[in-house]
Amino acid sequence: MNIPILVVSCDAYQDVWHPFFHLFFKHWSDCPYPVYLVSNTVKYPDSRVTSILVGADVDYSSNLIKALEQIPDEWLIFWVDDRPPVISVDTHRLSKLIKLAQAKDAGYLKLIPCNPPALVKSDEEIGEIPKGSRYRVSMTVALWKKSTLLKILQSGETAWDIEKRGGIERASKIDDKFYALPVDTCVHPPLLDIHLISKRELIWRGSKILKQEGLLDYLQHRRSTSFWRNLYIELYEVVWNTYYQLRWQLKRFNME
Repeated sequence: MNIPILVVSCDAYQDVWHPFFHLFFKHWSDCPYPVYLVSNTVKYPDSRVTSILVGADVDYSSNLIKALEQIPDEWLIFWVDDRPPVISVDTHRLSKLIKLAQAKDAGYLKLIPCNPPALVKSDEEIGEIPKGSRYRVSMTVALWKKSTLLKILQSGETAWDIEKRGGIERASKIDDKFYALPVDTCVHPPLLDIHLISKRELIWRGSKILKQEGLLDYLQHRRSTSFWRNLYIELYEVVWNTYYQLRWQLKRFNME
């Protein structure tokens, strides 16, 4: 089954494109899926990437809806432009997870180990995210059934609006199933990305990776996040990771 990868961006973020695709193809050289870049009027000059131009920038949701109109496939992998892979992608394992999600008729499967995880045993491979869960919908890296994604999108919204309103409100009103990887998967994920930008500013951990790869100059005009912002980002992840680990340990204790 043809599953296009949609890297969603806009012309204002074209400074991110080369660093993203450099890391993408470095860490996923055997990617079996066609790769598309969603932008406004500017194409990315790489034969491995097909550009989808949506015209003038309206808002995140409207741009994405317009891009989806040009994708005839039933399934797609959504990928955001500032989260490239940072380790080698396990293609066999990822393809297996995608087929499993399709077999379960999932509407969504988060493909990276971020919160909320599925509180199931690792041998189950994927598990459902309960309705009402914060970030049940995460605009990061995920397999989507296109019809489910269109139910979540609403014109006029930002990516953060989609996660908040779409994930908690709209996703709770439909019967489509939302899946994530088990909590134990964070130790050995099939795919791991690195977040480069927050609120248009370079995150410390992203800057570090870009510098190691000789790519930092591409984003040299962007401001770096402050010490306190970086500290907040790091502590936020630690707190939520600890929270879900504790929930999982408690659930597993009750199961035994």
